[in-house]
Amino acid sequence: MTEVPHKRNNELLNRELLTDGEYVLNEPIDLTNCEKEPIHIPGRIQPHGVLLACHSADDYRIVQCSRNVSELLDMQPEELLDHPLHALLGEAQSALVAMEASRAKADPFKLHYLDLSLAIQGVEQAFCGILHESDGFLLLELEPALPEEQASSLNDFEWIQTFFGKLKQAGNRLEASRFAAEQIKQMLGYDRVMIYEFDPAWNGKVIAEAKEAHMEPYLGHNYPASDIPKQARALYLRNWLRTIVDVHYEPVDLVPSLRPDTGQPLNMSLSTLRSVSPMHIEYLRNMGVGATVTISLIHNNELWGLITCHHETKKYVPHRVRNLCNFLGEFFSRELYQRQQLDAYETELRLKSLSTRIAAIFISEPTPARIMEQLEQEQAALLTLMNASGAAISYHNHLALYGDTPSAQQVLELAAWAKERASEHVHHTSELPLEFAPAIGYKATASGMLYLALSAGHKDFIIWFRPEVVQTVEWAGDPAKAVTRAEDGLRVSPRKSFEKWLQTVVSTSAPWLDNELRLLPELKSIIFKRTQAQLRQAEALAEQHLQAVRDNEKRYLQLMEYSPVAFFAVTDGKIVYANQQAAELVKAAQAEDLIGHRVLSLLRKESQLAAQMKDGTLGRTLVTTVRMTVECFGAEHLLETSMAQVIYSGKPSILAIARQVEHKQGTEEEAIYRDTASQLQSIIETDVLTEMPNRRLFENRLLQSWDLGRINGHTLSVLIIDIDGFKTYNALFGLQGGDTCIQWIADVLRACAYADDETVIARYEGGTFAVLTCGRDAELTLALAEQIRQGVAGMQIPLNQGGAGDYVTVSIGCATSVPAASSGPADLFHSAQKSLRAAKSGGRNRVMHA
Repeated sequence: MTEVPHKRNNELLNRELLTDGEYVLNEPIDLTNCEKEPIHIPGRIQPHGVLLACHSADDYRIVQCSRNVSELLDMQPEELLDHPLHALLGEAQSALVAMEASRAKADPFKLHYLDLSLAIQGVEQAFCGILHESDGFLLLELEPALPEEQASSLNDFEWIQTFFGKLKQAGNRLEASRFAAEQIKQMLGYDRVMIYEFDPAWNGKVIAEAKEAHMEPYLGHNYPASDIPKQARALYLRNWLRTIVDVHYEPVDLVPSLRPDTGQPLNMSLSTLRSVSPMHIEYLRNMGVGATVTISLIHNNELWGLITCHHETKKYVPHRVRNLCNFLGEFFSRELYQRQQLDAYETELRLKSLSTRIAAIFISEPTPARIMEQLEQEQAALLTLMNASGAAISYHNHLALYGDTPSAQQVLELAAWAKERASEHVHHTSELPLEFAPAIGYKATASGMLYLALSAGHKDFIIWFRPEVVQTVEWAGDPAKAVTRAEDGLRVSPRKSFEKWLQTVVSTSAPWLDNELRLLPELKSIIFKRTQAQLRQAEALAEQHLQAVRDNEKRYLQLMEYSPVAFFAVTDGKIVYANQQAAELVKAAQAEDLIGHRVLSLLRKESQLAAQMKDGTLGRTLVTTVRMTVECFGAEHLLETSMAQVIYSGKPSILAIARQVEHKQGTEEEAIYRDTASQLQSIIETDVLTEMPNRRLFENRLLQSWDLGRINGHTLSVLIIDIDGFKTYNALFGLQGGDTCIQWIADVLRACAYADDETVIARYEGGTFAVLTCGRDAELTLALAEQIRQGVAGMQIPLNQGGAGDYVTVSIGCATSVPAASSGPADLFHSAQKSLRAAKSGGRNRVMHA
């Protein structure tokens, strides 16, 4: 079966319903089978809101509801079931729900909120609503609104600005994490905030913490993967935020308990009120926790950590603050990933310097004896190079041991074992005692080893050693004191989790990291006396490769190469590329048989595509989907084709995917085709660095908005934001520093100008961004631009390597217009460009409006 391609990279949340897995439905859940607990279909909710499940295709008829509607809505379940939603909400509010439901169906990756009001015992009461699709049902969750919901967003912006500023001032990733924990604690008012990070095996570690003074510290604590089972991690990928208002709550049943149409449990994967696993509740109670908020940390569609907030008593978070937390989750995920990349980059530079020092000894010293003498003097650098506690070097019949190592005889036996397993002269493991039985005797010293042969026959070698990880863990607090409960309450607790984690890491060292392993080929090559010219050439090729990966053309070339559907590339009217699936589609013997054919010669003259190619209208939309009949290899084929105009091999070209129209709808083949078309659309319209819309999409949307504005009379505004002195910044900090600066500015834009159906935030080119908004007059447009300018200034991005003095600023040009027949969208954009030039010539770091 053909594998469906991955989702596009810029979709952070996976909003698909959780269905896969072997779940236990009719057995008690305990520590032995908690990974099979069906937590996405509990049939219950938390009691601080109500849930209504409505039939999407039947006038939103209510088919299930939570039993507590009698308490919060003053209605019995029987009064709601089998009644249309408008009987509860009224026609006007039901229309709003239907409109938002259509948006939710079109964009399931976005959270959809509504402000609603209901008459409860004759008094109007405000509710916050969240809705989403679930297997053909519309789930509407209602929570009574609190006065805090109406608080000014200005305070939120000031807080975000402070948050940004502190994070940008942090010296490294861990310091940024500590700042984030402190700021989130201050904002949300929880007693404890922890930032929790997963390792490759899904074990967790608390890397930052802010807490009340009387609380036991958890900083540095480690927990096993089983504490957050696979299905729980999958649900964390589907929502930025999860709340438990009161750990001691009584779950509220759904009525009826099963879906009336299928007899199956209601899938509540995306529900905010979904009841929590009893195992997790027991764990929290044993910790003395009364309420929690958990914010997911996600990058590249993978969950890498959590921000976990604990309170000793029950606590409710208003929707306004939750929305802010959703944004913080996305921002902090991106920020910490960028910090990780920067820290890794700086570490790699430092390690390369050490590597060069070690390699230079082998190249420059004339005799083996002098080499070993110099290595003795550089043993600290040798150990630091691989973050090792010990090392052994065998060179020209000399064996030297540095730091904590096994005995000389044990080292020689280990080297013989590693030689047989080495690939490209290298072998490494972080579980040596589990792979090499004799190592059990020295696991405290060498549970991890990294072997590098220095000669073709493996006579010369270096082995670095790492101790068992349980020997190296440093605790901020004693895990044995983390919980003091009665004996029957310790079944699920931090102490027991600590013990279970210890069981999982016995005979294991800290893992060997990619930036460490990447040093080995270079170190080996230098030691094998590669010339400086060869090194310079390798560095140049590496730089070229980096640039090629960043180039957008590389993305769609990869899509073509791995596409499971028929793919064509057309340049100057001729087919210049076709994959094997394309050949099979039109019954060609091989893909090469299609190369060189003129597309117009294969099309019927009256076809829609032929007309578009002749009159030049093909490129008006980013991706054009048409049906066409082609005559090829003695047969006619009715095809559905999705096309996009791109630059391919340096020339304007068309990329196209195709499928047979007569194939049935709803098949796996159609799903793969639609997903590939979506990937093509994403590549065409997304900037790879910022994951924002690109210039092409911005200009397309500007044209569409202008045409719509001429009909409805709505005002359009364009803002052009340019980083002042960006070329100088790039020269000073290098390409990676420049890219990071662009990503920081993009974060400010996301915070200030929330993108929606009527607002587009795009990276236009280089250090220039563009914003298109609808419905703002000149005064509001200027206010938004000033907010962006101040936001960038408030981040205090240093303009020099020392980190002090001047900071990065932006200049902004604005233009506002009501679309009319006498002008066009290009006029509006040119007015904004003129304003930007005026802002630049006026001294930079300012806003100008046409």
